[in-house]
Amino acid sequence: MTSRQPWQPSERSAVVDLSAVQHNVQRLAELARGRRLIAVVKADAYGHGAVPVARAALAAGAHMLGTAHASEAVALRDAGITAPVLAWLHTPATDFEQALRRDVRLGLNGWELDAVLAAARATGTPATVHLKLDSGLGRNGATVEEWPGFIERVVAAQNAGLLRVEGIFTHLAVADEPQREAETVAQLHALIDAVRIARDAGLEPTLIHAANTPGLLGAQDMADPDLVLRDAVRVGLGLYGLSPFADRTPEDFGLRPAMTLRTRVANVKAVPAGHGVSYGFAYRTTGPTHLALIPLGYADGVPRVATGAPVRIGERVYPVVGRIAMDQCVVDLSLGGEPASSSGVDWSGVELSAAEPAVRVGDEAVLFGAGEDPSVTRWADAAGTINYEIVTRISPRVPREYVNAPDADGAGTAGSAADGATWTLTRHPDTAHETRVLAERVAEHLRAGDLVMLNGDLGAGKTTFTQGLGRGLGVRDGIISPTFVLSRVHPNDPNGPRPGGPDLVHVDAYRLDSAADVDDIDLEDTVDTCVTVVEWGTDKVEHLSDSRLVIDIVRARGTQDGPDSADPTAGVRTADGEGPVDLGGSVRSGGSGPAGAAAPTSAADVIRALNDEWESEDQLSDEPRTVIVRGYGPRWANPVQL
Repeated sequence: MTSRQPWQPSERSAVVDLSAVQHNVQRLAELARGRRLIAVVKADAYGHGAVPVARAALAAGAHMLGTAHASEAVALRDAGITAPVLAWLHTPATDFEQALRRDVRLGLNGWELDAVLAAARATGTPATVHLKLDSGLGRNGATVEEWPGFIERVVAAQNAGLLRVEGIFTHLAVADEPQREAETVAQLHALIDAVRIARDAGLEPTLIHAANTPGLLGAQDMADPDLVLRDAVRVGLGLYGLSPFADRTPEDFGLRPAMTLRTRVANVKAVPAGHGVSYGFAYRTTGPTHLALIPLGYADGVPRVATGAPVRIGERVYPVVGRIAMDQCVVDLSLGGEPASSSGVDWSGVELSAAEPAVRVGDEAVLFGAGEDPSVTRWADAAGTINYEIVTRISPRVPREYVNAPDADGAGTAGSAADGATWTLTRHPDTAHETRVLAERVAEHLRAGDLVMLNGDLGAGKTTFTQGLGRGLGVRDGIISPTFVLSRVHPNDPNGPRPGGPDLVHVDAYRLDSAADVDDIDLEDTVDTCVTVVEWGTDKVEHLSDSRLVIDIVRARGTQDGPDSADPTAGVRTADGEGPVDLGGSVRSGGSGPAGAAAPTSAADVIRALNDEWESEDQLSDEPRTVIVRGYGPRWANPVQL
């Protein structure tokens, strides 16, 4: 290595900023005005990586994922993602049985209905479907003329218990051309008619959706935004921080580009005037100059025809000259050299120079990105295509590097910092049942002496998760929140699935101020022989073991903490006599807490206790959760399989 060839950690990569994805989801949700947001992660999330992008989008509040193919949806399931996924592009070779077994929602266009019904019979699993209308695009979907007959067949299938219609949707053809709003409105009125026909026939779809990214962004300028927003929006391009409009940038909509395509300069050489560059000598230098070799080409997804596209090296931006080859392209360092902050591309009239260039081998070269980096739209313009294509075509040969993953910052929950964690797993249960099933899988890995810490806001599902742990450990039924007694012991059931297994100690440390208070309830007497589960235990119970599982439960955006009530404390007496006692027998003694701890001490404790009791098995709302599991210490040196 010479001073001009320093060691570099990465030759080339597509760096994906997952915090930008989360920001974009939140911004698009604002523009959607309360509608459900379907994050489209087809085509490997437009080249960004379907699994990490899906996790980031769900953590930011997306309600559902969208893919083209059922196989893409199954791949998300294989990665442990349990959120709703809709797939809408099928062929006769599509494995509908696998899709139903893996709980994939299916878009139906007409021809595949019989195949889906056969899969439902074979698996014993009714299909959840979204019916697609071809409102004029001429691609998938039943045409307006076919729609009544299609609906008749679907109604018969639903009456037979073979499917459930969750949604009806269409796809907009010219929403990225605002001057053609009349054609978009015509498509939307066709959708209105289609929904009316379906409802008149007895179907009850709850998700009507038409808006893609240009539809959502363009709705802000429409006289009636509700016409396009409907019940849900399907966003693809906007998720990745790109604009579908030729005259408006991502920043105009408050979006942040998520991908940066970068590499390292592979060579710098001085050449004389008239020197040829790349195949065909389509470019020859007009004077003495320096050429820099950029090791990205069309095998990496860089368009072969994008001569003139910009590359930032240091503080300057230079044009690609000559033909782009399979593995590389070339920039002329005497051309342009515009400041990185410049938005124009005008390489004419620039003085040539053969002086020693500022660029060196190993310098970072950025083809496109955010901020002062060239935009992906400039590459699209040079190639005569659209920004969708540029990011989507980046080859698997280019490693994806992910920064600012939601797991790294704990998704906003207390005690969820990743510092010191040996591994992190994220899962997305949709319902209370799925939350308990996930907890049962965690329980399969637990043994006597294990410490589990549960974090999450009120109503997040901590008690429900503990119920699942108890079921998996084989302890006796009856787990409820230990709010009033601080600690409960749930004995192993000798007739259960794990006879002779450890007891479960369930602790609520909310009213404990420190580790010293924890010592007062004598957990050290049971920690070696039981599985100890502690809610609200951050900075209070870590001393009990050199290893622990820390589980954060993040509730979906917009959900409620408990049933509506004008007076959540009505009918409850606190320890200081603030009201009558009436908890319906849901608070039971029998824990190891100190005397006097069997009743809440303040109105705030009462409200919190009620919220915890609302987490009972029958009452926890079926809203999506994000469950983040982290292992600490030698006991958890290797990640568990969930």
